[in-house]
Amino acid sequence: MVKRSLLTLFCLAALPSWGQEALPLAAYPVRRFSVGVLGTYNGVGIQSDYRFARRWGVKLAGVQQFGYERAAEYGRAGIGLLTYSLPTNFKLVEPVVGVGAVYSLYHWALAGDSGNVTDLNFGAGFGTNLRFNDRFRTGLNIFAVNGFRAEYQAGDMVVTGRRVVVFPTLTLDFFL
Repeated sequence: MVKRSLLTLFCLAALPSWGQEALPLAAYPVRRFSVGVLGTYNGVGIQSDYRFARRWGVKLAGVQQFGYERAAEYGRAGIGLLTYSLPTNFKLVEPVVGVGAVYSLYHWALAGDSGNVTDLNFGAGFGTNLRFNDRFRTGLNIFAVNGFRAEYQAGDMVVTGRRVVVFPTLTLDFFL
């Protein structure tokens, strides 16, 4: 009986008071500029983020991809996104969405020949950053790009189609 009474008191104390709303936690100050690193399952890169308004910003990233079939092949990407940080009542959580452009470069090497295939296309992302203090955050983001398929034809590598490529990305940012 005593255990039941204590459990009832604990549950009642945990409930918010009727008619009162929880106050939002004080947010960290908005920092206008950050630099950091990012990593995916097949690439690493550097990134920077500039906020020109409280919720709006621009994210730029440069990525080096790896894991190609032939040793002399590599891929690089330049990403530019217009970002919007979604409002939240939690100091720790910073959800963000973004849309923008992706420039891709694929260097191929096959049958004694080599060359580059380049592409400029659309990309979008969303995710959540966790902000641990005033100068540091980390995040898990999903980035999707309208990528291309390339095939070797008549002595050259050419774009033969499109496909949506999704990259789960881990990020570490430092505010300046």
